[in-house]
Amino acid sequence: MRTDTPRHSPPRLAGEGLVGRLNSEWEDLNQDTTARTHLRRWYGDPSLARPQDVLDALRSRRTASEQDRILLPLLTAAVTGDPGSQLAARTVVQTMLPKAIRIARSQLRPQYDWEETVSLTVGALYEVIRTYPVDRRGRRIAANLSLDTLRLTRRLIGHETASVPLDPDSAAGLSAADPGPASQAELALLMARAGEYRLLPDDEPGHAAGWDARAELFDLLVWALEKGALGVEDARLITGYYRDRPAGHPVTPRPSARDGARQRQRRSRAVRRLTRAASDRFATAK
Repeated sequence: MRTDTPRHSPPRLAGEGLVGRLNSEWEDLNQDTTARTHLRRWYGDPSLARPQDVLDALRSRRTASEQDRILLPLLTAAVTGDPGSQLAARTVVQTMLPKAIRIARSQLRPQYDWEETVSLTVGALYEVIRTYPVDRRGRRIAANLSLDTLRLTRRLIGHETASVPLDPDSAAGLSAADPGPASQAELALLMARAGEYRLLPDDEPGHAAGWDARAELFDLLVWALEKGALGVEDARLITGYYRDRPAGHPVTPRPSARDGARQRQRRSRAVRRLTRAASDRFATAK
């Protein structure tokens, strides 16, 4: 099923640290009208007028080959020193940022705190992008970038087989109710992506205190949207119906006065599709 492409700017993310600064910078970059010239030259597609449009198009692609066709012009510009090379590299960084955070989580060691680790990881990602061999590795680009970033991060950290990775949250002495900076960074990115698809109801905040039932629902819905398993309108129907109760309670349905039979049927079909997709997702993850 084809998903709609969000057309509005992502919300500005509050928060400190490198990830928060990168997301604030990304929003500012999308207001820069000079980006349009570079994007049109690289793609020849007037619908790709902002860096965020490129990100949205990339997330809607289902196969690696479709993603490659979007990533390759950016990497070519970043590597060859195109007049828009900084924009190209920065767009790829934003594309890979969720993966970079997961890499940083996996590489935490006693000698580095979270901010040092994520800074090393993002720095490694920039280096991998700037030196990527576009002529030799034009296929499965996202996977190649991830693997190369992991390898370089391990070298920069001075990985030793005897060095046991730290759990990023328990290492900081924090409970699940008070997530550490690594979890907060992942959560901030998730809520930004949910905001891009307008999954957040108007009367709910654009942030989350932790990985509660609400955040887990958004995580599943964003995943389903980007895999093409669910349409945007159906995802919004689900989020409009399932709302948070006070802390300690699961997400529960909150019907609307306008919740007619046709809407209920459509929502039920959407929930069934989401359930099937989630079953496949978790089966694959085992």
